[in-house]
Amino acid sequence: MNVPFRLGTTSFIYPGGWLANVKRLAGRFSDIEILFFESDGPGVLPSVPERGSLAAWKARAGLTYSLHTPLDVSLASSDEQRRRASVASVQRAVEAAEPFRPDATIVHVYLGEREHDDHVPADLQAWRRRAAGSLEEILRLGVAPGDLCVEVLDYDFTLIDPVVADLGLSVALDVGHLLRERRDENAILCRNLHRTRIIQWHGVDPSGRDHRSLAHYPRDRARQLLDTLMHESYQGVLTLEVFRESDLDESVSVLTSLLGETAA
Repeated sequence: MNVPFRLGTTSFIYPGGWLANVKRLAGRFSDIEILFFESDGPGVLPSVPERGSLAAWKARAGLTYSLHTPLDVSLASSDEQRRRASVASVQRAVEAAEPFRPDATIVHVYLGEREHDDHVPADLQAWRRRAAGSLEEILRLGVAPGDLCVEVLDYDFTLIDPVVADLGLSVALDVGHLLRERRDENAILCRNLHRTRIIQWHGVDPSGRDHRSLAHYPRDRARQLLDTLMHESYQGVLTLEVFRESDLDESVSVLTSLLGETAA
């Protein structure tokens, strides 16, 4: 595809682990989002030999990797023990990924303890201080500020924006979530594109389930999104953030069709 950005997808498309997916996806995609979604339990992180193999495949196929850190963390928790445990979970993920050197690291910062806890904290400044403290600890692990991406979630991103700006962090913009939340994704994209390293794209099916194929993304809005990326020569990653082979194949077909219309 003749595009300025790197096209990516996730490491959970086919049955098997991270390496098995990378082997099948290399050559079709330029970036693989390595998903470390869980903090604890057997098999939540690749083995040491698999980490080395992921590094070898990265070099062999000219890939970049985007690391998605665990979802079950609360980096701005008012419970100090929980906040510290959350930072430790991210630390384990970052350390496990060190052999294959991710080009970007994605973190979630929730308003509460988890996604969809959408009540704005009574003491917003205290929440920001806790978020900043956790993010600073992650930076001290050796992650460069521009490589640490705070993901746009289900709340107004302007709430966390001062922390992101003060620390010089980047943004992971999940436009599929914005569609799910019925928000103006193009306006938010235009405000943040200058610091956006990763755009996560997926559809929302009629039941409200996200991370489905782009066939479930309104075509006029999809075309507007691509027009913006092409016009601004966006050079980050556009990742098709789906988790099934059928959704990926259908998304690629939709994207190819849209790019054909853009070129015409």
